Amino acid sequence: MYNYHYIIAGLPDLVPDFGAQQFSYDEIAATIRERLSKRDNALVDWLEFGLVEENLHHYFYHKAEHSKNQFISKYFKFDRFVRNVQVSLLAKTLGKENEKYIMGDFDIENDDYPQIAKIFEIQNIIEREQALDKFRWQKISEINLYHYFDIDVILAFLLKGKIVERWIRLDQAKGAELFEQYVSEVRGTFTGINF
Repeated sequence: MYNYHYIIAGLPDLVPDFGAQQFSYDEIAATIRERLSKRDNALVDWLEFGLVEENLHHYFYHKAEHSKNQFISKYFKFDRFVRNVQVSLLAKTLGKENEKYIMGDFDIENDDYPQIAKIFEIQNIIEREQALDKFRWQKISEINLYHYFDIDVILAFLLKGKIVERWIRLDQAKGAELFEQYVSEVRGTFTGINF
């Protein structure tokens, strides 16, 4: 395991303030990648691959959760759980059996379930997405609590950077428009569902 004191000491501070910062994920990721080992660059590849919606399937989650890297393993286990909570609540709203849509194990006794379920009750789409990203941010920090100068700190930074970049790109008005469009597409022919 490499120690990356010199990279980590030079990282900018990130806060989840949804739009006030100037930050380019691609630029900072490229700079960081130049200084990483080949093995650790492969972990960044895994992280970035898992941030593309189309890649999130059972095989990916299985492989990620069995990664030797604890940050990758724990984060994607959490990510799968969040998505399973969302699917479960949506299935319940639609009167469907959620077992058809759940990926992997799903335990509603998980300590995070009440808070995630409460977030999905928020009616305003932008507020809900912000609350969810704040919760993700908090979880990233928890996963990385006792890491200081290793690749996990860099992976956590890059993951938080993706959250910051997302909200820099979406101001409230544009974000609301895009999310409403997305929700309409997801709902398909269902009407009268406020989820």
